[in-house]
Amino acid sequence: MGKRNIIIFFQITLLYLLQNMCSYLIIPNYNLIKQEFYVSDTLLGMMSGLYLFFNGIAAIFWSYLSDVSLLKRKIFLSLSMFASGIFSILAYMSPDFINLLIWRALTGISLGSVLPLGFSILSDAFRRERRTQIFMIWYVLSGFGLGIGFGMAVILGNYFNWRLPLLYGGLTIILLGGFVSLVLLEPARASSEDELKDLLSSGIEYKYRFSPGDLAILISNRSNFFAALQGILGTIPNGIIFTWSLQYLVRDVGASELVASIFLGFMSVGALGGLIISYIADKLYQIHVAMRPIIAGFCSIIESILFILFFSLPLKINVYTKDIAEALQEVFKIITSDFTFIVAFFLFFMAMFFNSSVGPIRNSVISDVNLPEHRATVLAGVTILELFSKAIGIAVVGFLADFLGSLRFSIIIAMVFWIFSGIAWFYLAWYYEYDINFIRGVLTSRRKSMEKNNNLKGN
Repeated sequence: MGKRNIIIFFQITLLYLLQNMCSYLIIPNYNLIKQEFYVSDTLLGMMSGLYLFFNGIAAIFWSYLSDVSLLKRKIFLSLSMFASGIFSILAYMSPDFINLLIWRALTGISLGSVLPLGFSILSDAFRRERRTQIFMIWYVLSGFGLGIGFGMAVILGNYFNWRLPLLYGGLTIILLGGFVSLVLLEPARASSEDELKDLLSSGIEYKYRFSPGDLAILISNRSNFFAALQGILGTIPNGIIFTWSLQYLVRDVGASELVASIFLGFMSVGALGGLIISYIADKLYQIHVAMRPIIAGFCSIIESILFILFFSLPLKINVYTKDIAEALQEVFKIITSDFTFIVAFFLFFMAMFFNSSVGPIRNSVISDVNLPEHRATVLAGVTILELFSKAIGIAVVGFLADFLGSLRFSIIIAMVFWIFSGIAWFYLAWYYEYDINFIRGVLTSRRKSMEKNNNLKGN
């Protein structure tokens, strides 16, 4: 990994970190928003669902513009950062819930470029056999943005009000995100492909671009189909875990937002285990490429079982302190002395261990079975489907919480979808090697064409 690629990696990671931070500036303060605007859990769930859904819809728009125009991707990332920061500040000034919902939806639209274009840039910077680890590290480091957003929301909401995180978050995105995207060291398109790497390094450009006629090829790709299917099924429980689990601890288990956030944060450290699984996946990929989707399938099923067991436990914290030091002390005491909470901690920790590697494996699979000019668009398309299902799942759980008066049972039902997601991964494994070889064949053919065109120019 060259020094330039390391810089590119950290630049893209920072942009994704800021997107993650922005998505969690509101969720921990649902109850405060509910009290101020007198809205239901259904509307709060709808707000987060719309944010995610429009984020996904916009991803296909940003990707299409980038892949068709062949302009520098950092141009679109810069526009994304500045616009999202402005909309976040406008959300801070919202006089009512409708305004808040609109500005949050526009923030989601603006940030739609970060995931697909960041994915495309990293795919161009790193070779196939390293991508799962690269995407895993990308997810882990940028995942700190969730913690930053959570922390800002909890602390500022706890001591001041729920609006301040939106103001400070928006200013951070404009100043830091805007600067980083403007100075981004963007790699040449397709520069990491073994079939083209030496050709591109000699100065020949890869000028193939996405066209609407390519959609039939993308849809007929079986690996794309099953990657999308597992995503649709898998993001329903995934969205619920990251949106409603905090509220579950607050309402059903009995805790302040601060205590629940600390408890959830300790358990979520298990996600670092994905670094181990991604390393194993890349190593086994070099032995047989189908091992990547097979590993993802087993991870999906195992995490489903572990999360179901966690939410089935009869947990009660009953700690409502808003003092950080006291909250840390109480949480540490509970998870080290109460047997039920020790079991709960282990179950959630291990569930996150298996959960975190699935996304990076998905990304590496998509990068393997699609041409460079198709990758961002395919990921954006899959993301739309995933976020649509996630948005529905979040909203449905909010509705069921209002109807049943409890989050526990609706969350447990949602966790079952990970089992079906795992089965979709196993089907993908049947087609994966064929689709990889097809893409390699196309790139080899294009190499010959590019060499021929270059020789004709030279003559």
